[in-house]
Amino acid sequence: MRVFAVTDIHGNDELFRKALKKVKLKKSDKLFILGDIIDRGKDSKGVLDTIFLLIENGFDIKIIKGNHEQMFLDSFKDSNTFNQWMLNGGDKTLLSFLTNSIEKVPQKYIDFIDSFENYIIFENFILVHAALNMNIENPFSDLYTMQWERNPENFLNKDWLKDRIIIHGHTPKPIGEIKDLIQKKSSLVCIDNGTYLNREGYGKLVIVELTNFKIDLV
Repeated sequence: MRVFAVTDIHGNDELFRKALKKVKLKKSDKLFILGDIIDRGKDSKGVLDTIFLLIENGFDIKIIKGNHEQMFLDSFKDSNTFNQWMLNGGDKTLLSFLTNSIEKVPQKYIDFIDSFENYIIFENFILVHAALNMNIENPFSDLYTMQWERNPENFLNKDWLKDRIIIHGHTPKPIGEIKDLIQKKSSLVCIDNGTYLNREGYGKLVIVELTNFKIDLV
């Protein structure tokens, strides 16, 4: 069994499918997706449909809720959050559903996104979207830090973490830095290269095989 992690797909179904093809994902593998599936890119619905198809065909997929998924869900309850979501790529998500009304997003997509995990623990890895507050009694109770924090190193507590490794996304890093973090097996490994960024060193979708820390890019 191989175990893969990918994050911050941001509506780029083409890159997501290429990544799956590149690693030749099998039903015997595990795939962890660390949030921000939707927004910014042109085909958020397509990414969700690809994941539906994988699950329906017996692939082992586990997904973490990112801040963009949380904004989407909160947009049903609060107009200010809806406006914030729209300014952060939600407009592209609605366009992928061929609508400009969040109320017209089919319920099965809403329920699916709402079912995502806040974190995943797998063997020696802790998987979160953004960061983990290791300076409080129960780090997994701080949902805001897990979804939104931009400086995860400020919350690093090696006495608590011990030899475990946190894999996360949320704040894009240049590809050279990502490769360095993986090579060193750092305590905090960000695998977000910013699929939506059009500048040198960014713009790739990173998929990491956790079983051997091998990295693939598309």
